[in-house]
Amino acid sequence: MIASHLLSLPIGGITVNSPTGPAWEFLVLFLVVIIGPPLLERALLPGIIGLLVGGFLIGPNGLEVIGAGNTAVPELGQLGLLYLMFVAGVELDLGIVRIHRRAVLLFGVLAFSVPMVLGSVVGFALHWSAPAAFLLGSLMASHTLLVYPAVRNAGLAGHRAVAAAVGATVLTDTASLVVLAVVSGSQLQGGSTATVILQVAIGLVVLAAFSFVLLPRLVRLAFRYLGTDRVVRYLLAVASFLAAATLADSMGVEGIVGAFFAGLGLNRLVPNEGPLMERIDFFGSAVFVPIFLVSVGFLLDPSVMAQGETLKLAA
Repeated sequence: MIASHLLSLPIGGITVNSPTGPAWEFLVLFLVVIIGPPLLERALLPGIIGLLVGGFLIGPNGLEVIGAGNTAVPELGQLGLLYLMFVAGVELDLGIVRIHRRAVLLFGVLAFSVPMVLGSVVGFALHWSAPAAFLLGSLMASHTLLVYPAVRNAGLAGHRAVAAAVGATVLTDTASLVVLAVVSGSQLQGGSTATVILQVAIGLVVLAAFSFVLLPRLVRLAFRYLGTDRVVRYLLAVASFLAAATLADSMGVEGIVGAFFAGLGLNRLVPNEGPLMERIDFFGSAVFVPIFLVSVGFLLDPSVMAQGETLKLAA
């Protein structure tokens, strides 16, 4: 690693080894979270870019401060993504969604179908096989609420456009995951398309029943019998979306869908102006969501982006 050679120095006959281990990795992560956004904001750029750039610089394709074999950063990033989807579900104004449900559904259908069709057409134009073309379409159709933290900090989380975007994200990601499951199931496991779709559909039904029926009742009982201790209530909220994400994974549905469903299920139990929501926002804004953004930058590989095939696909 570049950083390892720079930090392994002989001093007075004593070799000072480059720092390694969890303490060093967390120190680097938190330094990026602390320093990255303010630096970019001074240049009149969004602080999110500072987290992405910082993640790239410390990653295996940058200065290799944290090497390619590291699994903590991607895993923490995945946890941060689950946390982000949970917060989006908890904060979502269900009244606005109910009023504008047609707009949410229409936007979700368009946000999936247009990129899906265009991506598949591009794949066929490049003479790819049908599964590869459909896989490209599903990748282009899926997206993540990357700028949601900035929107929330701006006080726009309750806007109907944000509600439509959040709802559409879940619809597009779920549909894209169905396509991915069908392609992988038929190509790798030899399963039929109907069987894979049925499995995903059953998984969504089970997940919805758990998140919208069972989970709120369990959490309400826990709130009643475990008192008003803020730490306990916060841990219950975290355990709720982790349980829903685990159930989703076990049923063949992506964990982010389970985390979002858990947020929707607890929406009425967690007031937006209450102390529990403040604690959820604090830990999300300070730790989980920034580390998710750093993990995205951690995976960036400029050499792949500069390849002719990649540039042709982007064009």
